[in-house]
Amino acid sequence: MTSSQLSGGEWVGPAVRGTDGGQDAYLGIYFWNGGDPQLRVYKRVDGAFTQLGDSYGVGALPAGTQLALSAVGSTISFAEDGVARIVVTDTSLSGGAPGLMTFGAATADNWSGGDQSSSPPPPPPPPQSSIQVQFLGSNAEGVQSYNVTSADDGPGSHVMRVLPPTDPAPGVPHNFLYVLPVESELGSTFGDGIGTMQSLDAQNQYNLTIIEPSFAIDPWYADNPDDPNTQYETFMTDDLEPWVMKNLAVTGHEQNWLIGFSKSGLGAQDLLLKHPDVFTLAASWDFPAGMDNEDEYGADPADYGTEANFEANYELTPGFLAFHAAPFMRSNRIWVGGYNVFGTDVGDYDSLLTSQGIQHTTETPQLMDHRWDSGWVPIALSAMSQDGAALPATF
Repeated sequence: MTSSQLSGGEWVGPAVRGTDGGQDAYLGIYFWNGGDPQLRVYKRVDGAFTQLGDSYGVGALPAGTQLALSAVGSTISFAEDGVARIVVTDTSLSGGAPGLMTFGAATADNWSGGDQSSSPPPPPPPPQSSIQVQFLGSNAEGVQSYNVTSADDGPGSHVMRVLPPTDPAPGVPHNFLYVLPVESELGSTFGDGIGTMQSLDAQNQYNLTIIEPSFAIDPWYADNPDDPNTQYETFMTDDLEPWVMKNLAVTGHEQNWLIGFSKSGLGAQDLLLKHPDVFTLAASWDFPAGMDNEDEYGADPADYGTEANFEANYELTPGFLAFHAAPFMRSNRIWVGGYNVFGTDVGDYDSLLTSQGIQHTTETPQLMDHRWDSGWVPIALSAMSQDGAALPATF
């Protein structure tokens, strides 16, 4: 955007999949709207405009604001400075060129567009895992222990516990369940996550290999921009999951489920929303979904590192959800429940997910202790099993 502000009914914005001189196109506009500026998305077919989705109020955009419209498959996303403000789905237009459209005296500065007819760049090489894993042994309940060393989960080594199925239910496909601890190392003040799974025979009932990593500090599942040893998001996605798939897979087509509560419930939502191609489902119970300050609930400063990092990359704001919403609009991949400590947060998050068009299930509130073993886990596992079975092979 330039420093020349619009007036009256003027608008300007990028277009994609344009044909016939722009008579057919998807269009994202900055609309002055008589002094009540908005972002809007339209499709134009044979010159006729149809608005897609709701308008988004923005106020007067300053010079230098970048607006971007993208169309991937049936998903059309309109972003302001990299944050998706409107995400819609439409199948009317399947090809064409990018462009810039204006009405009235509206102008724009530099712009660029990708040509659909050109070949996409090759995918980046897979990340090189820094993980080293050493088997230590099994206990009487069949829980295996491993010593895990990773530059992203440091310093030093940490114990990972794994509970494989020994007598899986017939006909149930094998999947992975990541139990996300809420305490450092093997702390159990709030119960034993993998122990709770074992007591429910979850590994056999749902044919799950259950994995519980551990961390040097109470984990919030974030990457600290100032500490190379506290890259817990990267550890989960680039180190642990590839190792699990390579070494513990049975079919090679397993789904990856996440389960957590409190801080690890927030972590499960962040991991799933940001990495929908790595993780399949997330169940989060009684967690601080409305947390708006990185140290609001006593997070170790080493977790997020800075307030700016938390706000930009982990806070569950409407903008954050809108930006990551597209993969979750067609299939139910999220279960949330509670209450004990964060009943209001969970209720508000339910409303926020609905407002963004994100499919999910919210459990009827039930008062339970803020622990792994208070009774919420079997409800979450049952829901995840149903949701996982309903997903298509690709999603």
